[in-house]
Amino acid sequence: MLQEVSNMLTSDQPPENFLFEYHGADLILHSHDSHHFRVPKSYIINSSPVLDELIQKALDPPIDTHGDASLPVIQLPESGTILHGLLTFIFPVTPIVPSTTEKAMELLSVAHKYQMVAILVRIRDRIGQQNPPSTGLEPALQMYSLAQKYGFRQEALQAAQTILKHPMSIADLEDKLDVIPGTALYELWNYYVEVRAILASDLQEFMTPASGISGALGSLRCSASGSSKIPRWLCNYITSIGNAPHLFNLVEFNMALARHMRDEGNNYGCACVSISSQIPLNIWEALAAVIHGSLKKVSVIEVW
Repeated sequence: MLQEVSNMLTSDQPPENFLFEYHGADLILHSHDSHHFRVPKSYIINSSPVLDELIQKALDPPIDTHGDASLPVIQLPESGTILHGLLTFIFPVTPIVPSTTEKAMELLSVAHKYQMVAILVRIRDRIGQQNPPSTGLEPALQMYSLAQKYGFRQEALQAAQTILKHPMSIADLEDKLDVIPGTALYELWNYYVEVRAILASDLQEFMTPASGISGALGSLRCSASGSSKIPRWLCNYITSIGNAPHLFNLVEFNMALARHMRDEGNNYGCACVSISSQIPLNIWEALAAVIHGSLKKVSVIEVW
């Protein structure tokens, strides 16, 4: 019987009149779109204190059995697809996440609503394996919007940090109102403004002589350095990140260094021309540590 159930649970979309039968079933879960699932209630009540309470209340008065005299029926407001997905994380079968981002987030929200703490962790892990976060702007905006809709701070923050990797202005975001509602857009912009302010402050401190950047530079001496003894090309690049966080990437960093080496190509007094590969790596790692530390300071995303 377990094998039969496992086979039935591998379908992403339950067919019409889907009937899920599990060996030892003593309860029927009925979806709002008339799919029903025959299950042992012990699995359900052990997974969710909310459903445990709902089942206990339903068992006190006479039960609506929907024509089945042997099993009580619990009516739930979720669709058959979502209940089907949820059951794959409750029972010892292959867990299944809905194929669309919106349905996957809905599944998370249902697990949260029913206070399924362990299952919520498993669903998140499965989503991460099956659908790694996209680096594209529009998918990240959609994820941010859905995370706001369902009240998931972790997913909202992850999406917001992905969005930071793209050029952003109010005008750019206003063009995305078909992807993200205005309220979520407003919250996202506030996050972006706060990130820029904290980044600018932390990066300015990073460039002081006593900071970690001095150790990363080692004995490098650049002829085009300011009073801080830090190469001007590097100062300009680091400052630009505070104004536009999306510039924090290896391509922009290497381009800034390459432009400087091109301009100073005939200046044999500039050590940057013959810089070892280890020094840019040290600089990048030190810079990344500062930026990741700054982002942690802005780790609170308001959700509704």
